[in-house]
Amino acid sequence: MVVRRSDTCYFCKFWIGQGVRERGPKGSCRRYPPVVSSRYPEGSFPTTLSTDWCGEWQRDLGGFVEGASSGDRPDYTIG
Repeated sequence: MVVRRSDTCYFCKFWIGQGVRERGPKGSCRRYPPVVSSRYPEGSFPTTLSTDWCGEWQRDLGGFVEGASSGDRPDYTIG
């Protein structure tokens, strides 16, 4: 029996996938600002699989939230 989870990165509003229409099997989590490390001195977002999950998950409503403005979603950029 296969159980499908809907609370995975693929359905999270903080996740941006790589590939076709930004919904590939890998992506980056944008819940928090980029992490600076010796490997990425300019910072990078954690890479996750579309099937991963965490305690920060929030459903992606596709930007169509009544009464919400574009400033409600964090917009971090690198570089």
